[in-house]
Amino acid sequence: MERIGHRVRTSAILDVLGQDREAFLQGQLTQDVGGMKPGETRPAAGLTPRGKLLFLARLQALEDRLRLYLPALSREPVLAHLTKYAVFQKVSIADRSAELVRIALYGLPARDLPSLPETLVLPGEAEISAELVLPVAQRALVERWLSEAGSIPVSHDDGEIRRVEAGRPRYGQDADASRLIDEVGLDAAVSTTKGCYVGQEIVARVRTYGQVQRRLVGFRFPDGAIPQGAVLRRPEESEPGKTEAGRVTSSVSSPRWGAIGLGYAFHDVPVGGLLVFTEDPARSALVAALPFA
Repeated sequence: MERIGHRVRTSAILDVLGQDREAFLQGQLTQDVGGMKPGETRPAAGLTPRGKLLFLARLQALEDRLRLYLPALSREPVLAHLTKYAVFQKVSIADRSAELVRIALYGLPARDLPSLPETLVLPGEAEISAELVLPVAQRALVERWLSEAGSIPVSHDDGEIRRVEAGRPRYGQDADASRLIDEVGLDAAVSTTKGCYVGQEIVARVRTYGQVQRRLVGFRFPDGAIPQGAVLRRPEESEPGKTEAGRVTSSVSSPRWGAIGLGYAFHDVPVGGLLVFTEDPARSALVAALPFA
């Protein structure tokens, strides 16, 4: 049986309040905001008018607000972005990042959690079995309970290994403002039935008229790890380095799968296809489906 573990996730937490909060976020997010029940959580993203990723988030409905959980690096740009457009509607944006803490759980399903004081429970995503959201003042109490329940602290490096194994992209590393949402494979964050939102025309056009040129994939490195940022090419390419066929965005050493990573491969490079490191063709990358299995 897998041991249970926990890790504090550095993040931004923004609350959207006011009577127009649902309509406001409906026009800002790729996800359908309508009809969410208190406590319900959905993946979401914000796009630029050109359809590029502005941010990735978890969206949660609460009794009197809608809450966005974001990577810490997204706090300032997303807060500025939402505040800019909020002036046109009856909404306000509250930054709760310094008041609340997120604790990711591994191997401990939400159904097995007791009722903890002032603590919200979010469902799992990818490698994370559940999340706790609590006031900073309650952190020591909750961490003590986790320790008594047999949970062990998970380091950043171990968390990265689990994330890559599960194929979950990290914004700012595996996904950024240069990417279309369909390149990152975040279908669950995109509603195909809701009304207009920023960037929707581009998403619809890509899905109607053609495929993206690149898509997020897993990589296995049978000849040794290939570093983050490495450019990959086809082994038969006559002029090495002229044509990029892939790029590594995350690289870890997994106790289970060995040297693996995340990154992008061109649409015509199939799962099982072989690419090589442009700077060292003796090291290869095999395209793998996600999550690793």
